Amino acid sequence: MYPFGGFLAFLFNLLRVLGWIRISHWERFPHSQGNLIIFSNHPSVLEPILLVLMCYKGYLRHPFRLRPISTPDKENYYDQWYWHWLLKFVAVPIDRNDRKKGLKTFIRLTKILSSGGILIIFGEGGRTDKGERFIYSERGNKIRELKQGIASLIKRTNPSVVYVWVKGAEKVMPIVSNGLYTYPRFWKSKITIKIGKTVKFPRRTSREEIIQRIASDLLKLADEGE
Repeated sequence: MYPFGGFLAFLFNLLRVLGWIRISHWERFPHSQGNLIIFSNHPSVLEPILLVLMCYKGYLRHPFRLRPISTPDKENYYDQWYWHWLLKFVAVPIDRNDRKKGLKTFIRLTKILSSGGILIIFGEGGRTDKGERFIYSERGNKIRELKQGIASLIKRTNPSVVYVWVKGAEKVMPIVSNGLYTYPRFWKSKITIKIGKTVKFPRRTSREEIIQRIASDLLKLADEGE
């Protein structure tokens, strides 16, 4: 597992040195904290990989306990052989078309957090541009209306939540036609990753309040520095 953590560190820092990704407020990221949800917007198919790379410090220190588990869409990743080999050790695929499988996945995610693990969650239920109903920030940034499952997961496991906003990834790997993607073209546009503050929700917080606060906090982070 340590060699894989070293690979993540090399790739992540190479992208930074080349200027292809920029990290804002890197000091805010809780590198050694478990029972943690990394909550991000989802503009492209790159985030499930980029945010795993971002967790390399914790991975190197505790490669089993602090191994970040991403939650990509099953159709976009696990059903595609060229992604499957890379993500099978660091991802739990989300099947959005089968409720029984969805329940099993929820139980698995609960166990990961309860045992002190790290989850990367995309609460929009898919890429932002595929949504129909949106929530907007004061400066025009947007996310889809969030799914209720994230609130249930937080109520069940009482994790810390750190917000992450990704901007520009949709230009690096856009859809070319019929739902197909080009290969990553990092030289076409810079990806900015903003790190927000880590928060914890009181046990008495309702599911509705959790959803509203997450959406509000994430959009405030999106506007930060713009």
